[in-house]
Amino acid sequence: MASEQGIPTMRSISPFRYPGGKAFLYKYLLGRLASLPDGQRFYAEPFCGGAGAAVILLKLDAASEIHLNDADPKVFAAWQAILNEPDRFAAEIMKTPVDMPTWYACRDLVQTSTEPNFELGFATFFLNRTSRSGIVVGAGPIGGYDQRGNWKIDARFNREALSDRVRWLGSMRERIHITHEDALTFLSRSASRLEIDRTLFFVDPPYVTAGGRLYLNAMNDGKHIALSDMLQDGKLPHWVLTYDDHPLIRELYDRQIITDLAVTYSLQNKRKEREVLINDQAALA
Repeated sequence: MASEQGIPTMRSISPFRYPGGKAFLYKYLLGRLASLPDGQRFYAEPFCGGAGAAVILLKLDAASEIHLNDADPKVFAAWQAILNEPDRFAAEIMKTPVDMPTWYACRDLVQTSTEPNFELGFATFFLNRTSRSGIVVGAGPIGGYDQRGNWKIDARFNREALSDRVRWLGSMRERIHITHEDALTFLSRSASRLEIDRTLFFVDPPYVTAGGRLYLNAMNDGKHIALSDMLQDGKLPHWVLTYDDHPLIRELYDRQIITDLAVTYSLQNKRKEREVLINDQAALA
């Protein structure tokens, strides 16, 4: 691990691939965590997905605990399986055939199962590692259905490295809390169940424009508005928000500090999405 101006640098250690993942923001989030009161500091994500930044902050001991939440039962099942049964999960990584029959079986399971159990969790993980851009539902396998592409289905399935990441997460499970709630419910309940003066909330909701294409639990305008009301009512004093650069978001957060954030997304055609980073005015005072 190298350093730049005293700030550690490291690659993502989450076992997941995620469209638009924000692991690269961990240096910025380190600074925000450091501004919280001395002592234990906590970090929370209501839309955790692959939690790329969260696990880096935990690895660096910048956060005493991380609180991860996702309303998608598939994502929740994957995290729950990793944290509750890391050795079993790692063993499955090592022995599961990475081929098209397994891919089809996992696809069928995630399309039909609603119970957040181990099997659904591993199937979700498998599809995340073997499907284009890490999209679990609606994307084909890496290399195509006929496996004639330059990259094959196992291109992103490094068994040893992924098993190590899972076992490390299992060793940290006393410091990782996973919930399966609507994001607004999670934020509302957090005001009473977390030490909010010592908690940084990193909020990375589905896009206004393309969220429905990438995520199962897309948000309509009403939910985007409700989220803005909740973040700006003062009950959660420390938060950072990322969004696509959309007129609705500019309007909702016109009293806050909005800065441009260029993010490369590995979707079918690589491109730069216009995205914004939003901070409460008080945080930058």
